[in-house]
Amino acid sequence: MSNRVIFAVLIGICVSLCEIKAYANEDEYEDGDRINLLDVVQNYAINYKENRREVDDFENWTGRWMPDRPQDPAPPPKVISQKNETSGSNSETHMSHTVPMGFNISDCDDGKTNLTVDWDNSEVNYTCYGQKIVPSYQIEPLIYCEKIPKAYKAAHICMHKKIKYVDDIPLYGSHRPVWPVYGEYKFVPPQRWVHSLEHGAVVMLYHPCANPYEVKILKTLVKNCLRRYIVTPYNLLDEDRPLALLTWGCRLTMSYVNPAVVRKFIKKKALHGPERISANGGFSEGLLRKSAIVTDRNDTILCPNA
Repeated sequence: MSNRVIFAVLIGICVSLCEIKAYANEDEYEDGDRINLLDVVQNYAINYKENRREVDDFENWTGRWMPDRPQDPAPPPKVISQKNETSGSNSETHMSHTVPMGFNISDCDDGKTNLTVDWDNSEVNYTCYGQKIVPSYQIEPLIYCEKIPKAYKAAHICMHKKIKYVDDIPLYGSHRPVWPVYGEYKFVPPQRWVHSLEHGAVVMLYHPCANPYEVKILKTLVKNCLRRYIVTPYNLLDEDRPLALLTWGCRLTMSYVNPAVVRKFIKKKALHGPERISANGGFSEGLLRKSAIVTDRNDTILCPNA
């Protein structure tokens, strides 16, 4: 089938989708969850350029990536290794997914080597060079969720290869084997915090020019809700909604902080990643403050003081 024919089909799909008000059963997307149908068409067009095939039965898809390409090599198996380090009376388990035999962890990813592949230490990622963004109560919080097949398994990519995301704010996808220590950072690249999302964590992003008072309120809410969080500035956020909370497959973006909306999002969406791992990872570059336990290490109760 030629590119011209496929493009015509996509336009037809787009026109049809514009008439539809719901992507799926409305009961599955409560509280303002929205699926942008045009994004589905655009993402398909992008994937086609990457020589990817369409998936007819999305729910029953069993490919390795989304969608699977026949020429893709099999991804490395996820093997979990554990190392216990005891300091005084506190014991903590540092865990990292390793690569198959024949590869050394330092050659792939140790959380310390070759980090400039993901971030060149540019100050632009965490510095405000313009005016502070004024919160607007006319801009309502927006929840967006993507439907991820249960069979989807994100690939671990070693540090010798770059990872690029189609979305400026990725909610799932390939990532580095070593995930961050939970806490607040000077800056964490998405190649790291996507792995945290996979483990059920909440990632808080804020534009460097976001209102400091609103940022402080959101940080406090997150820190009082759970231990498994990452807080980092992120200059690719839209200035209309310079604050964001991310979980695996979902994001809440805001111009101002509504505590009730924030707590409800965390209670509903946190800890739903495909891998329920609560231990800290081995990445700590730029860590400012390590997270503290709220209820217990597994965050059994979310937002207990709401």
